[in-house]
Amino acid sequence: MADLRNRKNVLVGAPDVKAAGGITVGAPVDAASKFPKSVDDDLTTTLKHKPGGYVSEDGVTKTVDRSTDKIKDWNGDTVVIVQSDHSVTLKVTFLEGANAEILKLIAGTSNVTDEGGVIKVVDSAEELPHFSIGFTINGGNGSKIAVFAPDAQVTEVGDVSYTKSDVLKYEVTIECFGVENQKLISMIKRGEKADTPLTVEGGTTDTDPSAHS
Repeated sequence: MADLRNRKNVLVGAPDVKAAGGITVGAPVDAASKFPKSVDDDLTTTLKHKPGGYVSEDGVTKTVDRSTDKIKDWNGDTVVIVQSDHSVTLKVTFLEGANAEILKLIAGTSNVTDEGGVIKVVDSAEELPHFSIGFTINGGNGSKIAVFAPDAQVTEVGDVSYTKSDVLKYEVTIECFGVENQKLISMIKRGEKADTPLTVEGGTTDTDPSAHS
């Protein structure tokens, strides 16, 4: 039987470090017509995004939560299932403790100033700003992934530790809001190297167990 598996469909989640570290942030986007059209769009040019900079080795985690309720009849049988809630969240840990653009997302735009080489951050009850965020991912063997949230907001910020043995980290949870009913868009461009082990910058991942037989 022919092997119907295809290495072009196997992807990894390495950052495209040539694209501002793999993450960019900017103003929220209010219309689908302004969304990126291809994985090769440079959001620093098209949407005036700023670099998110270094993030932790855990990368980015997407969570989709879809809650449903069962409507039952008198006999206890399920008649219909209705969706009661749907949310898309992202988790990422930023490592650049002196990146003013990231600090504005975490503390509030008016609570962060960057003047004369000194960044001032004020913690207050101010509502955090909405923003757009993009991820550029190297999927391996020439494949590329672009992930874009047009309207997002930080909803949780983890504890920040000031220690000698580690860098300042900002672990955040980001809620994605719908723009024209689109909360998060992912575009995948498959690579052309289908007959070689899956490779990414800095290492090789062999996705075909038969290669070792």
